[in-house]
Amino acid sequence: MTTYIQLTIKNDLSVLTYQSDDITLPIGLTNINGYRLQHSPITPYEAEMAIEHIEDTIIPARKLFPTGKISLSCTNEELKQIPIDTIDLKQFISTSQIERAFNELVNVINGGPSNSTTLPLDKSFSAFLLIIREITHHWGLEGITITK
Repeated sequence: MTTYIQLTIKNDLSVLTYQSDDITLPIGLTNINGYRLQHSPITPYEAEMAIEHIEDTIIPARKLFPTGKISLSCTNEELKQIPIDTIDLKQFISTSQIERAFNELVNVINGGPSNSTTLPLDKSFSAFLLIIREITHHWGLEGITITK
């Protein structure tokens, strides 16, 4: 059985809507469980700290949902800034596409040229990308469906 969850990432928190319940997580675009990114693009240290704070939040949160397959959807406009492979699937971003975007960000924050990516490099988008990457990675998801 598939569990359907809607994710909305706001400035100071994320909301996971499951059935009729909202589960609030203290990770957002400007505040990641008490940690705030300072630079654009973010630094390697900031990325590591943010990832640690995100993991500390999302790994226990997975236990709030039934075991088995999760279908995650998200309304955030930031999803549309992640390059996708095919036009036919433009309403779905796979975990591998999210991983590629994450690797592009990592390349830049580790000293690669900023023009090596088409991704936004501001700290808000970086926080968004880190959050969805960690959720899809640690929850074993196939990807995220873009919803309106």
